[in-house]
Amino acid sequence: MLDERPAAYFSHSYDVLDRRVTDFFLEALSERFALAVDPRSATLSTMHLELMMRRTACFVAVVTRRENQPQYRCSPFAVHEYGMAVLANRPRLVIPEINIPARHFIGADVARPFNRNRLAAYRMPLEALDELVARAREHADEVDRPLGAAALMLPPTREYAEAAPELRRLISQAGWQVENISEALLRDEVDAAGAATLLDRYDFVLLDVLDPRTPTWVLPFLQARGVPTVRLVCHRADDHAARQLPRLAVSHALQASSAVNRHAIWWSDMDGLLPELSREIGRLQMPRLQFAGLEEARRYVWSLGRDQGPVFLSSAQGDNDLAQLIAQELDLRNVEHFHYLFNSDLPRGKAWEHRLLAKVGECRIFVPLVSRHYLSSTWCRKEMDIALELSGQRRMRVLPYFLDHGAGASVPIQGTSIMHLDDAARVRRVVDDVDRALTDLTDRRHRPRIEVTVSGGRMAPDVDVVVLATGPTEYAAAARTLRDPSPVVGTAEHPNRFGWLGGTVARPEGSGYQLVLCRAGADGGREALRAAVEAFGPEHVVLLGTASAVVPADVVVADRICGFHRFSVDSSFVPSLDRDYPTDPGVAASAEGLPSVVRGTLAVGDEVVHGPQAPAFAPVLEAWPDAVAVGVLSVDTVEQLEDFRTYGRISHFSAVAGVAPPGAEDAVREAAAERAFAVVSRLVSAHWPRPPRTDAADEGASGVAAAAD
Repeated sequence: MLDERPAAYFSHSYDVLDRRVTDFFLEALSERFALAVDPRSATLSTMHLELMMRRTACFVAVVTRRENQPQYRCSPFAVHEYGMAVLANRPRLVIPEINIPARHFIGADVARPFNRNRLAAYRMPLEALDELVARAREHADEVDRPLGAAALMLPPTREYAEAAPELRRLISQAGWQVENISEALLRDEVDAAGAATLLDRYDFVLLDVLDPRTPTWVLPFLQARGVPTVRLVCHRADDHAARQLPRLAVSHALQASSAVNRHAIWWSDMDGLLPELSREIGRLQMPRLQFAGLEEARRYVWSLGRDQGPVFLSSAQGDNDLAQLIAQELDLRNVEHFHYLFNSDLPRGKAWEHRLLAKVGECRIFVPLVSRHYLSSTWCRKEMDIALELSGQRRMRVLPYFLDHGAGASVPIQGTSIMHLDDAARVRRVVDDVDRALTDLTDRRHRPRIEVTVSGGRMAPDVDVVVLATGPTEYAAAARTLRDPSPVVGTAEHPNRFGWLGGTVARPEGSGYQLVLCRAGADGGREALRAAVEAFGPEHVVLLGTASAVVPADVVVADRICGFHRFSVDSSFVPSLDRDYPTDPGVAASAEGLPSVVRGTLAVGDEVVHGPQAPAFAPVLEAWPDAVAVGVLSVDTVEQLEDFRTYGRISHFSAVAGVAPPGAEDAVREAAAERAFAVVSRLVSAHWPRPPRTDAADEGASGVAAAAD
């Protein structure tokens, strides 16, 4: 079906703290516009921004407040982007947060400001959006055009005469026709209309903005016509005289947003000019990142604010179909990555093999797709050996994924088995994990909203695991067993209403895992779970409870949680077939072989079952024949965990229950809960599939997953 939505340049915040705000507006915007964005990159290209503005039909911005920008009260880069839209003569709509000065957006339609703390009450400016759509359609024919011509307007100096052949070669190799317009533009008979007719047909113009032979009117004229320009300044290497760009060549907002001067390319020799110009041309060749719909837009927005990588994706030839799908999703999520076949910048030459191995050391995360093909590949083995060595030096994080049986036996660190998943689920799991790992690298720097501190000064944002005790008896047992418990001091935003206790689970090597224990409230745990996830942002949640055994066991580790409810007509128990939630398979698999521990399905419901073998419970066991225990837990709490996992709020969840008879006394249930918490501590200490966040978040380094026993 033809997409008739006009292309809109979408100006947004790159800050992790603003993702929720940006996401709030995405549905209304994606419904009306094909949103195009400028992904955050290491180098800013003003010309690329100008070309993007020229090739979109309108401009829409969600502008968030910045208290650290006293002059602008918002991101200066957003103001700079708005200026680009003004110069491109595109219709504009700005949706600002409260207390942002309107003077930055003169000439735009400005919607009613929003309050980020009351988004649910905000009335979306639908009429203004629909009017913008109508105005944007007037520019629809200007959006997608084939590569045309680039113009050179360079002074007749020796330096430019020597540079011109290389400039032409570089631009023409990228696909543009190159024309010199210096003489044609400076003829006496060329008036404003003639200059506009001449310049409008070029995709961009190369211009020396400080040479005295360049007329002062040329640059502002190009800007007024919305023609992108590569601004050059040729200077002698021994010339130390202060030189300033023309006033209209400088964006004050851009200067405020970055200490790097990206207004012009200053050069004195070809070695300085060609790499800079190549970078500019390379950015121009990149297609704009335009979302097909709401889902793609949301994936992009929730990738913002975390490190971009790079990630080394390692696969053997027999698994490259899966690697290609993963690489495509990494692109969509704004993750810089390397793959020898699908995303490689290595020259195919004599040193290619050596350079491939060196590339491993340039990445921050190593993702091997381990299979029989991988283990039989000499080059894959070499890549893995280098990654493991760097990981041992805390310079890299390794995230292995096992594609078939036995693949993990030859890998000395724990990974994740995805052999039971289809390709779509495999891609989702790998990329979700990579996204979280990259977020971990910046979480300690980008979580000021989580100001909960543990006594002694330890910051709660480093929490790895939240343990939610499903009842007061289970909570009391775990609190007694928790190593070095520390009361958590709540804040006005995150009050301690659920008995938060901090603690550490030691591991054989390296720093321990940070854990927070909390107790369920009267609603069965939903509110306690939500509060803990919002306050601490844990990697993992463990449900801790007691349960009645279906098979002999002291402790049950669930590999699935299945729900049931009581049928009101005859008081029998009925399986809730749509309430079937898998837990973390890596954690569940690690429980195999632990003394008196059974792994299997945990059936849960809101009411106590007095005897799982009773006829009234038979329909549940028929539906879940691999059930090993029955517990009292709100299925809605488990569903909320599944939602948190689906939307990336947590990495995964598990459930561990101590076995106690139905209606047992508190002392018996406490003893069962103590046994269950001891198993939780053992799993976290020796078998956890991810390293502590204190390791992963160290600047420039990352920890290694705990070795399997």
